[in-house]
Amino acid sequence: MSATFRSRPTETRWGNSELLLALATGFIVLGVYLFSIAPDLTWANAAPDGVELVTASATLGIPHPPGYPTYVILGKIFSWLPLGTVAFRYNLFSAVATAGAAGILVLAIRAHHSRIRPAAAMAASLLFAFAPLVWSQAVVAEIYGLNLLVLTVFLLIWLRRGATFWSGFWLGLAVTTHLTSIFFLPALLFAGGRNLLRPIAGMIAGLFPLLLLPLLAAGNSPIMWGEPTSLHAWWWLVSGRLYAANLRPALDFDHLAGIFRALALGPAAIAGASHGTAEPSRLEAFVRPGEQRARRLLVLTACIYVAFALLYHTPDAAVNLLPALMILSLLIAPVLDRLGKAALLLPLVLVTLTFSARDLSGDREVRPNALRLLNEAPEDALLLTPGNRTIFTIFYFQHIENVRSDIRIADANLFAFDWYRDRLREQHPELYVPEGDDLAALQRVNSESRPFCLADLVPSPGVSADDRRTTRLGSVVSPQLECINR
Repeated sequence: MSATFRSRPTETRWGNSELLLALATGFIVLGVYLFSIAPDLTWANAAPDGVELVTASATLGIPHPPGYPTYVILGKIFSWLPLGTVAFRYNLFSAVATAGAAGILVLAIRAHHSRIRPAAAMAASLLFAFAPLVWSQAVVAEIYGLNLLVLTVFLLIWLRRGATFWSGFWLGLAVTTHLTSIFFLPALLFAGGRNLLRPIAGMIAGLFPLLLLPLLAAGNSPIMWGEPTSLHAWWWLVSGRLYAANLRPALDFDHLAGIFRALALGPAAIAGASHGTAEPSRLEAFVRPGEQRARRLLVLTACIYVAFALLYHTPDAAVNLLPALMILSLLIAPVLDRLGKAALLLPLVLVTLTFSARDLSGDREVRPNALRLLNEAPEDALLLTPGNRTIFTIFYFQHIENVRSDIRIADANLFAFDWYRDRLREQHPELYVPEGDDLAALQRVNSESRPFCLADLVPSPGVSADDRRTTRLGSVVSPQLECINR
């Protein structure tokens, strides 16, 4: 089995026209994103982890499993840009990374389809970039833009040179940006045949950022998931074992509807696949000899992503389909080629129809709500928060914008973890932190020496699941802050 899909081994460089096409695509995408990007902190587009990622990266901490060290380091570099708020810089990081992925995808399309016209390659990439699911993650602080960027680099190298050290390296690096990147591993291994040593060595090298987690754990960031200073604790973090319970077969029609809505390019991809099956002689005009196997491996990889999204039951499970959309965009390029330059009208229509729904340029609600809560909090208070959005938003203002550093924060959900209580005890020795998961004791003892309040930035009708652990404490109700009677 050959280790490469290329039919012209001497072709190792791109022409100037291809590079210009990729750059033009990237800049077009970035330009549209900049008109719709969130200007500050946001929880929009099913991205409640954004504030956590921003704060963890800016303070060189460790966000939720698997820790995302590559995002943390590169995001920290991006945070030094003298543009807007720190939160905006991370939104911009997502936009630049996703636009870069769109540009590189053009090169990957041209590498896979030997005679595809530039207009079709650009149209396919633009359709990917402006697909609602992709666009939604490109204008907020999230890890998916970086993951797509690294995956497109892997895809380009893999399509041009097959299973090599460098294709393995970029796949390993992609895994450090999102664990589902491992779904490309069968494609890498099957392409390598018996020559697996180099791609596996490259993949191991690409995983190197995961070794930085113990170094990050030695810092003083307020966000430190786990204690990756031992092999067992490190593996707990990088394996994402915490979320294994979300992976289960279950029939949920709302979940299925969300997945199928996200697969906006599905029908076009199916048309492209059936076109290739029914008319193989015409498909050969686009796919180089020997690359049919690459096409089948890509379809297999996309199917794995779809299956995972169907089985992974979380409210934002659809975002796991982003790499599948990237693959589908590559596969439909021959269909778009039939339209010639008219294919470029399709992404234009898509942007026109969906821009208002994707536009977050006026989303500024999180900041004033958070500042109002912080301004209302009593001096030296201990705030108990009901979940990730509230605690990480408060941490952002405390540790990045230096607002109300006198306040101490504990989170009701994180309090269940031993490592969290240990960290809280270490960072705030003035607080009483019980050995076990005992919120009542936390309140009872600390309220004797300081104000104790429940703080919730998430508006909700009634009591949510996150609130259940705090409502049993009893409180005096106010709009965002509930201070306990002493």
